[in-house]
Amino acid sequence: MPDNEFNKTYLILGASSDLGTELVSRLNEESPSNEKNLFIAHYNSSKEKLESIAMRGGNKLVCVKADLSDMGAVDNLIEETKKMTDAPTHIVHLAAPPFNYMRLKDFSRDALVRSMDIQVCSFAKVAGAFLPIMAKRKRHDKIVVMLTSYVLDIPPKFMVDYITVKHALLGLTKSLAADYTGKGVNINAVSPSMIETKFLKNIDERIVQMAAEESPEKRNATPADIVPIIQFLLSDAANYMHGANVSATCGGR
Repeated sequence: MPDNEFNKTYLILGASSDLGTELVSRLNEESPSNEKNLFIAHYNSSKEKLESIAMRGGNKLVCVKADLSDMGAVDNLIEETKKMTDAPTHIVHLAAPPFNYMRLKDFSRDALVRSMDIQVCSFAKVAGAFLPIMAKRKRHDKIVVMLTSYVLDIPPKFMVDYITVKHALLGLTKSLAADYTGKGVNINAVSPSMIETKFLKNIDERIVQMAAEESPEKRNATPADIVPIIQFLLSDAANYMHGANVSATCGGR
């Protein structure tokens, strides 16, 4: 499949998440009618919601399964992507395991390492495979990474592994931005407050409600609040943004 068959090629890690499916749906619906875009949608357990999205015009969706905690599976994901393009024009990294509270006394090395593999090591592999090619194009290809507002200030209690991994991902994103400054690729991040998605399925509903009550809007964010920010960072309107970590908290944390 030649690269020039599509105007844009999106590689979305964690595309089967609530954020991912909302993003694919909006990018598909809002793409110009004269464009043909390829969506390479990574999933691990389920692709039904992704496949229910009706591709418009010449857009095409390809779902690729991979367990991002397995570096061999990440290599396979990269190879499957290379069969479709030399490198994506847009990469979005949303992948993360479901959230669980963890006190220091309950620290689990296995849980930390698994989360680090899914969020940091897999992204490092993907970026290493495609960023050099994206930079050679010098046409403002885009990378957007999902972080959390908790990297912006002192976080809530009992999030040892979650906060540790998100700070590591922030560090990787900043490092890549530094390495690729002025090289025609825009690398940015989004740090939202709590978003009501299936990512929170293991959290007591009372805690979710408390977070909503603490928000200036008296509600938690939804994918519809956050996805437009990602879309902006993927657009040509963000060509002058690089190395930014956009806070999406409505004034809360």
